[in-house]
Amino acid sequence: MKPLAIALFVLGFLNFASFFAVALFLGGDAINGKIEAGRYYLCSHGRYTEVSQSVFNYSKLHVYSVFITHPLGMLGGLFLYREHQKKKEKPTT
Repeated sequence: MKPLAIALFVLGFLNFASFFAVALFLGGDAINGKIEAGRYYLCSHGRYTEVSQSVFNYSKLHVYSVFITHPLGMLGGLFLYREHQKKKEKPTT
């Protein structure tokens, strides 16, 4: 079970980190963006950046993947934390 928890934690962390870096590079994400008059915009903090449809679709899919992997990563981290706490509570003889 521990290797699965580690894998989930690492996957969640790496996917979120890559999403954050790509959103910074592109100028935002599609979830906060918009489609207007056939043009595609990513948004970050109220600032819109026009992008191609394929970049917009990629951004949207990456956000959706974060919605899945981030909670799984947190569950993996919680499991690892609880296992660590159990080891600390065991009396040494």
